[in-house]
Amino acid sequence: MIQHALSGDGTPARKGKLDVYLFSLIDENMKSIAPGNFERHWGIFEYDGKPKYNLDLSGTMQNKALEAVEDVEFMQRSWCILDPKVKYLDDLAKSMDYACTLSDCTSLGYGSSCNNLSLQGNASYAFNMYYQVNSQKSWTCNFSGLAVVTDEDPSVGDCEFPVMISYAAPSVLLHSRGVLHFVMKVVGGFLLFLMILL
Repeated sequence: MIQHALSGDGTPARKGKLDVYLFSLIDENMKSIAPGNFERHWGIFEYDGKPKYNLDLSGTMQNKALEAVEDVEFMQRSWCILDPKVKYLDDLAKSMDYACTLSDCTSLGYGSSCNNLSLQGNASYAFNMYYQVNSQKSWTCNFSGLAVVTDEDPSVGDCEFPVMISYAAPSVLLHSRGVLHFVMKVVGGFLLFLMILL
């Protein structure tokens, strides 16, 4: 398709250059799954910029594969799992439902990469996704005492328990505060100017 679009031949009904739209380059983990679990996984890149497919988008047939995004910063290597010491699992189903409703548990679905986990594995995956989506805040790994934070990667086989990317590095926050401080000074100066005029 890319070669044809770049050739300038167009279609039988419309000769010449084609406009091409690529839908969803990156997976969108916050997209609604009401139409189906696939909705969050249209992208040709994972959420962290890793290519999902061996594609050549150059159209030159030189087998130039997609390249991963470089220098992606991840949060601390920390996961939320079902506490192996817990004996009473009465609230487990309710806690898993809550975690999956507010995060992305599509990998647990039939035919997906994590569909062969045990009950404990399913709970751990659900808890971890909720914990990661909420920036690893300690209070997001409790689930009525069912969960615990670990620094040991609970991934099993092809089922990866992800660690989310860090959205705001300290340098970005410092820069943002500097910009905000500057804007506030400009607004303050403008208000002072208006007061002098009146």
